[in-house]
Amino acid sequence: MGDAAMARRSGFTLIELLVVISIIAVLMAIMIPTLGRIKKQAAGSACLSNGRQLVFAWILYAQDNDNKLVGGHDGYSSSPSKAYDWVQLPRTLSGTVVARANATLEDEIRGCEAGALFPYVKNVDLYHCPGDRRNRTELTHRSYGIPGTMNGDVGTGKDSWMTQQWGYPSYKKLTEIRNPGIKYVFLEEKTDVGGWNWGSWNLEKSGARWWDPIVVRHGRLSVLAYSDGHALQHQWKQKSTLQMTDTPYPDAIRWPAPDGLDDLEFMREGFNPAR
Repeated sequence: MGDAAMARRSGFTLIELLVVISIIAVLMAIMIPTLGRIKKQAAGSACLSNGRQLVFAWILYAQDNDNKLVGGHDGYSSSPSKAYDWVQLPRTLSGTVVARANATLEDEIRGCEAGALFPYVKNVDLYHCPGDRRNRTELTHRSYGIPGTMNGDVGTGKDSWMTQQWGYPSYKKLTEIRNPGIKYVFLEEKTDVGGWNWGSWNLEKSGARWWDPIVVRHGRLSVLAYSDGHALQHQWKQKSTLQMTDTPYPDAIRWPAPDGLDDLEFMREGFNPAR
């Protein structure tokens, strides 16, 4: 009788099992959001490091080329700097250019490696933010763009986009940049999206809408790298700015900002070639 009673008491009762399962469920509910935040923070730190290394390479390129800026476009025929753009269009192993809608991830990567900036970077992984998951679905590698002000203009002379929109052409030399501590060179944006987004990242001089979309991958933060060599994680204020990230093309283009202009005006200050 004693041995049988002990055998019966050696296992968990149903109530005890339910209590244990409940405790585990509570712990998981607490831990999962925390792990998610830690993961975003880690991706943000890696992204920040990418921005610092990219802008350092960008400065080195200019110093090696009589202060001339690397092309801020991405190799399209409309680019005045096509021959020396920082990245080029996707291409096959033999060098044949592939339309973005048909490009593989390897084609995209080869386009980055074919750009004029790559000899100064020498690590194609720096073109990709760990928080950018599009390489799993859209077969896109590049997470960063260059603004039109940084030798990323479309057109030349009075017909250039920058001259028409801002009254000034884009910067061509490192020594031309006014207030380099507030002029960003690299930002997180929706790049390489089929045939929708191409070229440099642009912004209208006024109004309550974005021209090209940005991406927020690190909570409320995005990485910006500046022409004086520093990089930071900027925190966005408007809810509409955060919603832009999850909006697919072409709806993300000309994105409205009905809830305030703080984010837009911040980006305009760092974009404006007249300041």
